[in-house]
Amino acid sequence: MKNYFINRDDAFVMLIDMQEKLMAAMKDKVQIDLKKNCEIILRTANEYSIPVIVTEQYRRGLGATIHELQEIIEGAENLEKSYFDCTKDCDINQSIEKAGRKTAILMGIESHICVLQTALSLLQKGMDVIIASDAVASRHKRDWETGLRLLNEAGAGIYPTETIAFMLLEKAGTPEFKKISPLFK
Repeated sequence: MKNYFINRDDAFVMLIDMQEKLMAAMKDKVQIDLKKNCEIILRTANEYSIPVIVTEQYRRGLGATIHELQEIIEGAENLEKSYFDCTKDCDINQSIEKAGRKTAILMGIESHICVLQTALSLLQKGMDVIIASDAVASRHKRDWETGLRLLNEAGAGIYPTETIAFMLLEKAGTPEFKKISPLFK
């Protein structure tokens, strides 16, 4: 039976290709939502020392991870790649193995390309894969929708950011909850 819960002690986060030029190709509203939702998950992960792996596709051509997330990902592994499937890059694959966790929480750009291919590979490896539905995007809405549909059919969990964050937080009233909850406004 598929595990629908996220155990923060067995999870890691991947921020896939949230780079300057890829972000600029997104509609303004999508950019705003992506930044906010990625920030929520990254800050929640930081509160619990959940490993974060950052990937950048062809950094020289597409730029670095957007500056709004730079401070939050400080200290995370930030790895350049050329494969669309992150797991085909040796350094990224080693980082995933080194994390020693079986649940991958994915967010980034583009849902129907790099996020999709990475998720499919992680599922083939027997991992639980959670896609932050409102923290992934594609240039075209139909591609985003198709990517999410295919990921769901393949067995990934498709959860909104708030669902992921609240599963990681587990309980109201904690210091972590008090620190993260203002981000939901």
